[in-house]
Amino acid sequence: MIRGYGRTGAGRLIGGGALVVSMVMLSGAVVTPAGAAGGAPDEAPARCGSPGESGRFADGTGSATLTVTDVNDGCLRTYKLVSSVSGNRTFSESADRPTLRSGSVLLDGLYAMAHDEAKQNRADRISDAKYNDGKPIHCPGGCYITGKSWSYVWTRDVSYSADLGLTPADPERMRNTLAFKLSDRRDGSGDTQVIQDTGTGGSYPSSTDRVVWALGASEILDWLPDGERQDFAAKAYDAIRNTVEHDRKVVYDPHDGLYKGEHSFLDWREQSYPDWTKDDVATIATSRSLSTNVVHWAAVDAAARLAAGTGDATAAGKYRGWADRLASAIRTKFWLPGQGQFSQMLTTGLDTSPARRYDALGTSLAVLTGIATPYQARQAVANYPQTPYGPSVLWPQQQDVPAYHNNAIWPFVTAYLMRAAAKTGNDRMAALQARSLVRGAVLFGTNKENLNLLDGGTKTEINSDRQLWSVSGMLSMVQQSLFGIDARPDGLHIKPFLPAQLRDTYLRGSDRAQLQHLNYRDHKLDIALDLPKSTAKGGAFEVRSLQLNGKRLPADTPITENMLGKGTAKLIVELGAPRSGSASPAPEPVDVSSKEALYGPTTPAVQGIEATNGRMHLSVGISDETPSRVTMDVLRDGHVIAENQPVTSGHLTWTDRTSADLGKVSHCYSVRLRYTSSDNTSQHAKPRCYWGPHDNRITEVTGEDFDVTGGHRTSGEHGVYYADWGTAPDDKITARITPKASGEYLLQAEAAAGGPLNTGVTSGMKMLRVYDDSTGRLVTQQVIAMPHTGSWTAVRGSTYGKAHLDKGHTYRIALVQDPLAVNMSYFSANALYADTRSGPSNYSDIYAIKAMLKKRTD
Repeated sequence: MIRGYGRTGAGRLIGGGALVVSMVMLSGAVVTPAGAAGGAPDEAPARCGSPGESGRFADGTGSATLTVTDVNDGCLRTYKLVSSVSGNRTFSESADRPTLRSGSVLLDGLYAMAHDEAKQNRADRISDAKYNDGKPIHCPGGCYITGKSWSYVWTRDVSYSADLGLTPADPERMRNTLAFKLSDRRDGSGDTQVIQDTGTGGSYPSSTDRVVWALGASEILDWLPDGERQDFAAKAYDAIRNTVEHDRKVVYDPHDGLYKGEHSFLDWREQSYPDWTKDDVATIATSRSLSTNVVHWAAVDAAARLAAGTGDATAAGKYRGWADRLASAIRTKFWLPGQGQFSQMLTTGLDTSPARRYDALGTSLAVLTGIATPYQARQAVANYPQTPYGPSVLWPQQQDVPAYHNNAIWPFVTAYLMRAAAKTGNDRMAALQARSLVRGAVLFGTNKENLNLLDGGTKTEINSDRQLWSVSGMLSMVQQSLFGIDARPDGLHIKPFLPAQLRDTYLRGSDRAQLQHLNYRDHKLDIALDLPKSTAKGGAFEVRSLQLNGKRLPADTPITENMLGKGTAKLIVELGAPRSGSASPAPEPVDVSSKEALYGPTTPAVQGIEATNGRMHLSVGISDETPSRVTMDVLRDGHVIAENQPVTSGHLTWTDRTSADLGKVSHCYSVRLRYTSSDNTSQHAKPRCYWGPHDNRITEVTGEDFDVTGGHRTSGEHGVYYADWGTAPDDKITARITPKASGEYLLQAEAAAGGPLNTGVTSGMKMLRVYDDSTGRLVTQQVIAMPHTGSWTAVRGSTYGKAHLDKGHTYRIALVQDPLAVNMSYFSANALYADTRSGPSNYSDIYAIKAMLKKRTD
């Protein structure tokens, strides 16, 4: 067991100079429940506080004290934080930022520290080693950089920061920051789109979560004042509309109604995908992930709302239909009813069965957007595993993978999970998330990028101080969760969610918590939570009434600009005691010292498949797992066909007794392992497909038989190919095939694209067109991707096209340039990128084009 994390723990707390209490808290942590401030709710000296007041946090890993060292004439405090883990730092509140007066010096100080770190992340000029030779780049109007170690603007970081708590602090700067991530095409044709940053296999379309921009933009629009909101709405609608229209044609799959692409934020493939994908990232480009599909929904939803705002009912109706169908597909395809959880992903195009693995961001976003049904939302939040230091961003963890996304807690994700807990009324889950956020910030004296869940420390592969979305997560805890501030087009909705445990821990001696000087559309607002006397240990305090400038309002009344008037408006929220029976069960933290409790089994392998007597036989290896500790599930063509199969040895044979249709269907198989002790499940094995005897259902045309425009015919160890091909406007490769059977085919190119596997903006992309050669009829056209393969000698399969082909017909399969088949190097934002300064780059060496019969129909 980790020291200091037993079921109970007591400690001595010192706050407000004279207040000394002792208490027991979950996970063995002790905190100051309240400072000495008291008296009447509006008594200024009490609310300002006095030098010497302090709050303390301690657990088995360290302790920290926050002390008020000065209070100026404007009631603004200076704090000193002293941590046994990170040392000392001093920071001050600012007149142009909100302040918290909760009665807890600890909470007040951490809220002030987040604002201080947000201000440190402001910049007029930004830089990254790969852009503009590392020289500064101007950000019009001023931007937020991503963190102390990240002096550039990255799409997902700033978008999630905007959607969390940072927008109210400075909506104009937040708007400028998101605007920096929009770009026209380099050829002067316009088509403003959101930029997908550098990433896996050359970025887009392996990674497609750029649409999270719409989530941040929507929040900004709800905070901007008149005169600024309209202009940004027009710009946002243009960019979102162009982006969703482009993605619909490139990464949307109409067969399952989902979008393809890597997890949002979890963009280090070895951390979250099976190990066999690390050198073959086209498989990641064919995956469907929960988080990325939810942010695609957010973008389409935003397009529908913005279209309606322009009066374009036709466009609004189209996008609303897209959004509704996508939401339905997410609920259906990702939900695991037996686990009460959403699956993290559908691993590949050849294995679309949902993995029994989860991620906290995707889960939270599904809840907060309303995509999850109320039942799904309650289950998903309540069932998400917790560790002594907070929620891991992935579950279960991967063995033999260093801590970063794996074995890690990310505060911004924790803040999203706290919001989801509040939405579902889960008081104990919300309290656990708050405890994790407080601990990480106060012990390490900054809002770190991530924490190691094994020991609660900061030793991970990459980390940064004052990471922007972590800063935003701390602001979100106070503003969006505890005070329940939700800006919408019709005004501010105020629905505080204060769990009794948090009241008892931080606010025991306080009768009012105030958030002062909130700036809402150029109007000032103070929000006060009137706290009742209560001995409740569970549930969340109910909202009884609102009182704005002395006028009572129904509890669900939105606060509009017109209601605020001039000067500083005063909103008092009267809270009543928690409803009887409203407390949620406390989840049992996972024992992180137990391998089988924390990790999934290592990824198994389908080592061979063989058809005998009309049945398919699989040879399976389970790596170094102990056979008696695991069972096996068998997956076929996206469905689980056998569960909890006994594993009797490290190498076993399994027979599919339902495979009598092998003459018609080319089945693709995968397997996964489960620990019987914890039910934690492995990643899925790499799919193996039966392409008929001696692979006779695969028709392949090699480079020797291509008709080619552009490039140079070259020979190498993998045969004839065309080098320097693919970027010129007229570059084209054509292959002819004559199928021996009618049916549904998968079409694929064998290619090399020599860029790095983990970064870049130059993923190979082409439009694949199939023509009936005798009639010239266009059978299908689809964009396929040939992501980076790491070197120009590594040849991999592309993503798949699909087509119905008829026996005896000759077809022309052409790979051509097209305005849709563009990577991120075609956009002006990457004109300063090191690898694409001279122009767009879309090179791939094509070795073969294949047609693989998946299902025979004749």
